[in-house]
Amino acid sequence: MSTTTQLRVKESASEKVATWYAKYFPDSLIFALVLTVIAMILALIFTDSGPGKIMDSWFVGIPMLFTFAFQLAFTYAAALVLVDTPKVQQGIVWLARKIKTPQMAYIMTGVVGALVSFAGWYIGPVVTAIFARAVAKEMNTVDFRLISAIAYSSFVISLTGISGTIPLFVASEGPLTELVGGLIGLEDTTFSIMNLVSAAAIVLATTITFYFIARNKKNIVSYADLAIASAPQRDVDTDADTVIDADPMGGRNTFADKINRSRIPILFIGLLGLGYLIYFFWENGLSGLNLNTVAFVALVIGFLVQKNAIAYAASFSRNLVSTGSIMLQFPIYGGIASIFALTGLAGVLTDGLVSIATPETYLTITFLITGVLNMFVPSAGSQFVATAPFFIPAGEAFGIDNTMTVMAITYGDIWTNLIQPFWALLYFPILAVGTKLRVRDFMGYCLPILIIVGIIWILALNFLPLH
Repeated sequence: MSTTTQLRVKESASEKVATWYAKYFPDSLIFALVLTVIAMILALIFTDSGPGKIMDSWFVGIPMLFTFAFQLAFTYAAALVLVDTPKVQQGIVWLARKIKTPQMAYIMTGVVGALVSFAGWYIGPVVTAIFARAVAKEMNTVDFRLISAIAYSSFVISLTGISGTIPLFVASEGPLTELVGGLIGLEDTTFSIMNLVSAAAIVLATTITFYFIARNKKNIVSYADLAIASAPQRDVDTDADTVIDADPMGGRNTFADKINRSRIPILFIGLLGLGYLIYFFWENGLSGLNLNTVAFVALVIGFLVQKNAIAYAASFSRNLVSTGSIMLQFPIYGGIASIFALTGLAGVLTDGLVSIATPETYLTITFLITGVLNMFVPSAGSQFVATAPFFIPAGEAFGIDNTMTVMAITYGDIWTNLIQPFWALLYFPILAVGTKLRVRDFMGYCLPILIIVGIIWILALNFLPLH
């Protein structure tokens, strides 16, 4: 739909919210920088840390997520290489064409995203973003902003799933094991009745909500509307040939040129890697899945499907540019997390708010506090380490089971991701490449989901049994 036509059509309520969000919500980098300043001011006011201590904490925290940022950037560039290959493109298009209506596209994106994210938070964004993008490219009647929001919001149950950071943290020996009263197995957290029922309720409720949002939608902005009009896409093989032709010594007939064009080296390494993966998962099962494993899988499959090493390198280099937001912003959030942890700000805020709780309101207040802190410290592990020493003893004083407190922290930690653009950066490199899509273009559609998910988790914490 053209811009002129959009202006003539009266927006639905959800579209008004999304438009307001896009209009007033700053770029994700500006958001991170503003949160940095707020964290510094709060630490200065509420702790005994001076400017020097605060700046030291910030400096120490910036490198905290260097490794994590590189892992994600590598994984996403390697995953995008797969999307570059003709056979994979054909498979995605074939799958996307099986979906005949926009409503089915929205529903399938949400359900597929939730299932894959529950299986692994590091798998969900890659699979869901590729799927949503492919469907939107094939159907001009699909709103690209809305399907991007659905893809992202499906991530909301990821850290309550099999790969959830906090459930895995308390299920393993560590520095806080004694604090939480010993190991807490996944059967008491991830696979508890409370968690499984609430996860199912969230998938159902968000699917229904997005169904009505889509049905009432007036302005459809398709993938084509947001695609960047530019020169034709470069072909990977053409890039490879250009690199080879750049050799001034022997044209295309030298030994080096033949090796560069040969598929044998990259195929051999790919098959070697595939053989090891089969052995690895035979020995470890699903417990062997983690971010490093996913990166290795993407690398190996890329070696198997690309024409040659030069083609692979050219594609990887192009797609690595799309991960710039991850490489830049993750360390900034590491600095914010460090300010909260090292200055004691997280403890001060947590202790003060918990002091007003009662046995009846404790879990709800813990959930809400954690949600607020997540805006500043979106890393689940970092936040849990910083706040658990305050939440767990407070819960014990009220007679609350430690497992329930752990789940309240887990839910709160991921809840506000629906309006915090940190984790949206996992979807953005795949969704937005080649388009004018911005994070704030789709985050506004997640606001009603924030309310619905919050209500479901508060009800679950207060009324559903663990077993």
